[in-house]
Amino acid sequence: MRRQYKRVPLKGDEIRAEMMTEATAQVTDLSPFGMRVKTSKRLRPGSPCTVTLGKNGSVLVLQGKSVWEKFAGWAAKPGGQVDALFFSGIRLNDEHQDLMELAGYGACGSDKAVRVKASDMTAQLSNAESLTVLNLCYGGVLTEALNPLQPGNERIIRLFLPDDTDPIKCMTRVTSCKPVRRESEKLYHIGFEFLAMDDSQAERLKIFTLMLSAI
Repeated sequence: MRRQYKRVPLKGDEIRAEMMTEATAQVTDLSPFGMRVKTSKRLRPGSPCTVTLGKNGSVLVLQGKSVWEKFAGWAAKPGGQVDALFFSGIRLNDEHQDLMELAGYGACGSDKAVRVKASDMTAQLSNAESLTVLNLCYGGVLTEALNPLQPGNERIIRLFLPDDTDPIKCMTRVTSCKPVRRESEKLYHIGFEFLAMDDSQAERLKIFTLMLSAI
């Protein structure tokens, strides 16, 4: 079957793409300046993220950045499948003594060395995951990502074209997800079908893809 739109291969740096993702994480230890979490979702070091924690009716929403990542083992799933787990270190943008109080340890001064266990706390992680764009057409985009997505899922993607600072925001549907190896690292090639975007942004995307096709 012939494709409706011509795909234009890209080197991965002509345009930038990102997708908002969320995941539940287990907090293993923390301080007023950051925390270590364990989750099945990978956080690329350097990625800004929002951490939402709740305990005994209290909720904290914190801003931070992932600074390191390490493989943490496997988690069994129903049916005999397993998920890879990862430790991530998150440095908070600001000091939060209320984080220590939420964990039940009270204020601990400004000593960065103070770090306590917090194995009974869970967190919700939200971040804009960067995607490497492999090819693009007017109907969709093929990307390379750290984390897999289930085909059929709908996601909002932002495309940053070199002709403008404002991103193209589009609703998409995952059409494919295939694991690949790149320099011993497991990544995923994920195809997205464009479902909806503003008319003006659709015209920008059409002009951009026609320009790429002509090069």
